[in-house]
Amino acid sequence: MGDISNPPRGGGRSVVQPPLGVTNSDLPPHPLDSEWQVHINGQTYGPYTGHRIDEFIKEGRVDGATQVLPVGSENWTAASQDRYLSSLFRPSKQAPPPIHAAAGATVVHVVNQVNPALLLDDSGAFGPKSPGVALLLSFLICGAGQMYCGRVGKGILMLIGCIVLWFILLGWVIWIWSMIDAYMTAKDMNLRYLRRLQAGQPV
Repeated sequence: MGDISNPPRGGGRSVVQPPLGVTNSDLPPHPLDSEWQVHINGQTYGPYTGHRIDEFIKEGRVDGATQVLPVGSENWTAASQDRYLSSLFRPSKQAPPPIHAAAGATVVHVVNQVNPALLLDDSGAFGPKSPGVALLLSFLICGAGQMYCGRVGKGILMLIGCIVLWFILLGWVIWIWSMIDAYMTAKDMNLRYLRRLQAGQPV
């Protein structure tokens, strides 16, 4: 096989000293410590460690379309599609452009920081309510889920309406409505409660 950089076979391994008190045997292997063969212009080179291939990428010798073969494997693949080498082709975050100003000018840097939780509508009652409990209570007694959520008046009206409508066999309409409303009310109250906790607002 050829050699695209003339290092010793399998060379290019970066040597990193472990922290004090930590032995090499205690450190997990780095993914780029593995070795790959590289196929360029009809020639196969290597094997090289991922650290060495990273140097080839920076030098322009290897790109994302270059075919590579992990040692011990039989499947060639593009370097940008390899499980470990693909991380070498991810674009790095670019630094913000420099700010230029005339001599004596004042530069003001404005940073907008908006808490997403404050953009949500948190008006209304809130509390650590369980939608499942509210649904179960309204299933057992019409309006009980509303009472659990603190809406006692609404719960009593639903209970009375359900009893009245049972005389014409329509009580089940309010009963089902009561279960759905109790579930949604408890869910909204719980979400508002959690958002206020995340935003650091008093609960």
